[in-house]
Amino acid sequence: MDDRSPSDSPATARRPDRRDDWLDGLDSALAGLVAERPLAPILDEVLRSAVGVLGASHGLLARSAGPLLALGRWPEGAADALDERVRRALAPVELTLPALAGAVAVPIRAGTRLVGTLAAGWPAGEASVRPPDLADAIGLLERFARIAAVAIEHDRLVSTERAAREQEHALRAATQALSATLRLQEVLAAILSELGNVVPHDTASVQQLRGDRMVIVGGRDINLEHFLGFGFPAHGTGGPNSEVLRTRRPVIVDDILGDHPYPDFPHTEHALSGVRAWLGVPLLFGSRCTGMLTLDKREPGFYTQAHAEAALAFAAQAAIALENARLYELSQREVAERRRAEEDLRETNRRLKVQISEVEALEGRLREQAIRDPLTGLYNRRYFSETLQRELARCRRDGSPLCLALLDLDHFKEVNDAWGHDAGDHVLEAFGLFLRERTRDADFACRYGGEEFVVLLPGASGGAARARAESWRADLERLRVHHEGRDLGLAMSIGIAEYPSPAPSADELLKLADVALYQAKREGRNRVVLAR
Repeated sequence: MDDRSPSDSPATARRPDRRDDWLDGLDSALAGLVAERPLAPILDEVLRSAVGVLGASHGLLARSAGPLLALGRWPEGAADALDERVRRALAPVELTLPALAGAVAVPIRAGTRLVGTLAAGWPAGEASVRPPDLADAIGLLERFARIAAVAIEHDRLVSTERAAREQEHALRAATQALSATLRLQEVLAAILSELGNVVPHDTASVQQLRGDRMVIVGGRDINLEHFLGFGFPAHGTGGPNSEVLRTRRPVIVDDILGDHPYPDFPHTEHALSGVRAWLGVPLLFGSRCTGMLTLDKREPGFYTQAHAEAALAFAAQAAIALENARLYELSQREVAERRRAEEDLRETNRRLKVQISEVEALEGRLREQAIRDPLTGLYNRRYFSETLQRELARCRRDGSPLCLALLDLDHFKEVNDAWGHDAGDHVLEAFGLFLRERTRDADFACRYGGEEFVVLLPGASGGAARARAESWRADLERLRVHHEGRDLGLAMSIGIAEYPSPAPSADELLKLADVALYQAKREGRNRVVLAR
């Protein structure tokens, strides 16, 4: 096969002039663009129109990315030869090929980029089908090449715009997943599902950096029951994972079973999974690399840098999901710890309250024991002395009266002598209950000593005190104390003194009340005497 410059082409016999048809061919090709038909039919129309206008028997349209379109039976290897010559020359070329009288090819350019080759050929041995004027043929072919370039570029732009829309939609859906649930597995599954619409993959995993290990925390189309929580060393030089973490850039392995610079990659289960192409993308959150996103494909060499750049956007969403999950877990742990602390504090407070109540009750009992007579339950003499001074001071301040009554059980010694001290204690205990039931809250009933008792009556005049004392005497006279099968009768003598007259002080009160009591005893007992 010889290369010849178009200017060196020999003169050849011409077909009948068909230049009048080239406009029809161009119109037919342009119609496909206007109708926005798919690229393949448009290019087929361009090729057929070019071949028809040129009166050629063979046509060829080769694209940098896409299937080859051919009309006629081209010699073996002719298509690759034409495309190679044009790409090398970056200009129209004329070629001599077996079984063809001639062939010309022109580059298809989109701006400065070479996106394909358009060629036409004429068969040898047919006088009626010979190449037209070469310059005209090349000119017409270049016109059709420009239409093909427009169609190819338009398709590329449409595809790019469609991919951008799909990526935007997928990213929006992935972003919505972040706010739809706080469950990490659900968020990661949604992100990987949307990622699959932009970057195809057969399996995917999300790995989180935990200390010096990478741990699988999510995935798609992998056995999560088996792999979830599976970890492996994050650093070192034996695998691409460490390179992703170190460089914070995506890493592509065209074939995990082929030649690559990672001696420890893949591990056995990965090698037996059937996948070949691998893409690792870092999960970046702020200035930190928190893990990585890995994608696998069964076709070797599948992933490109464009895939890696698209996956980065989704990896950012996954990084946010991991950070949200980390913060949520931390907050839940803090809430749980706070609840435990609050519960512990409540329990401590409860126990403290119980202890305080017990202490207060004990203090109360101790106070009562300190001021109460243990046998009768009445106040003791020490408390009476303190209370007498306090009540007198209050009465002086308020100008109110106060009476003091001394009570003595008549013939109490005879009870002890006749029935024993147990009977005497039982009588004293019953008498203490008797007085507590018949005194007001404002009164103070005390055991003064032995069988003597004293009652302070704040606010009571002498007459009122005498009337109350008389009612006590009468009630006691009717009382019977049951002891060991016997009913014991009681009686008492009462002496009363009034403050401030005739007793202006505590000593005078006690002295006059004692005198009045002695008088009651002398007059026959079982009576009430008011000191004058």
